Amino acid sequence: MGDIILPVIIHGVTGRMGRIALRALQRIAQEGSLHLDADVVRPVGIGVSRSQAALEDLSREAGLEHYSTDLRAAVEQARRLNPEHQMYHNTVATGIRRQVLADALPLLDPQTTAVFMEKPLAPHYADGRAIVAALEEGGFRHGVVHQFLTTPGVSMALELIPRIRPLSAQMLFGYEVGPGLDGNPEFSGQRPDFNWTLAAAGGGIILDMSHEGYLSEALFGETESLSAVARLVVPQRMSTDGHTVIDCDVEDYAALRRQHVGGVVNTSVWSWYRRVNSEFGPLEITVDGELGSMVFGLYGLKVQWRETAPANRWERSVSGAKVEWRDHWEYVSLLDRDPFAIELGDYVLAVLTGSPYPKDAIHALNLLGQVEAFYTSAAQDGREIPASEFLRYPAEPPAGWRPERLQGVLRGVR
Repeated sequence: MGDIILPVIIHGVTGRMGRIALRALQRIAQEGSLHLDADVVRPVGIGVSRSQAALEDLSREAGLEHYSTDLRAAVEQARRLNPEHQMYHNTVATGIRRQVLADALPLLDPQTTAVFMEKPLAPHYADGRAIVAALEEGGFRHGVVHQFLTTPGVSMALELIPRIRPLSAQMLFGYEVGPGLDGNPEFSGQRPDFNWTLAAAGGGIILDMSHEGYLSEALFGETESLSAVARLVVPQRMSTDGHTVIDCDVEDYAALRRQHVGGVVNTSVWSWYRRVNSEFGPLEITVDGELGSMVFGLYGLKVQWRETAPANRWERSVSGAKVEWRDHWEYVSLLDRDPFAIELGDYVLAVLTGSPYPKDAIHALNLLGQVEAFYTSAAQDGREIPASEFLRYPAEPPAGWRPERLQGVLRGVR
């Protein structure tokens, strides 16, 4: 048994998602958990960032051994470590991904280098379509982060779904991201400033938290139609610099409805102004089915089977009898696992073995087409958008198309 060294260039390594990717790769390497036949695959991170000082800080903090501000130098180092196999992981901000990739791909060899990217793929369908075209025309293997699917709670839910026979579902996601205007430092700078303006982010919570699409379709299958209502709940926020007030112009609340071909209706609320009361944290999904129900989050799950569900009868209600509803649920044991490490490992093995990888950039682009449909619906007072109107690869946007981002029609609450 030997080691296969796999150099992974992390472009944007000093950002939040870059750091998460680095930690996941280091965990895979340290644990020796990734096997290819009799060999152990050990990823080696090569960090790329614009700031030498930030790279040096990350090297001290996280043990990043290889890094550079020059992507070309990082590519050459990766080839020295393993001339046959390299990986390029793009973790830069969504709004600049298209341009960064346009500059990076000519430096990479599609015969030896696979490309992995953060979600959402792009700020809108047109940019995403250009990214996919560049990858496909260049002959690159490609994948996109869908890390919620590899969390312990969602992984178990996917196993149990056939036994539940789902009928309907509700998703609730969010936590309080305070405006930062009341002097409480705990509610200041929780998320980067770019999240709150269209110019910097390309969209609000519908775009940024586009996990909803791949979660719903993984659980319930193909989408038949969807609709949305969006609001701007917090119009002003304090910048992370502590003194600049940001005038927000993208949605921070969305109520979504997705109807699946199989009949399941999934309604969900995604909000950056939610005080969490869910047992399993900021994401809670409830699935009611013919044979049972599940409530789960990323790191917990409980189930209630039809045979053990208590009946609610009016006779007991009028007599004052109390039903302990939560006592009739069964907690399911889950594996302790790093979803980012699991997903990266799955992609690495797919690349090294030449196996298909369904969570690729084309899949991510089609989900981005559904994001565009949500925005269209929200701009039209929640009109139901059928799947026939979704933008899907290889379709190009219509002539004169511009992404709808609710400018001029986004309503506030007060």
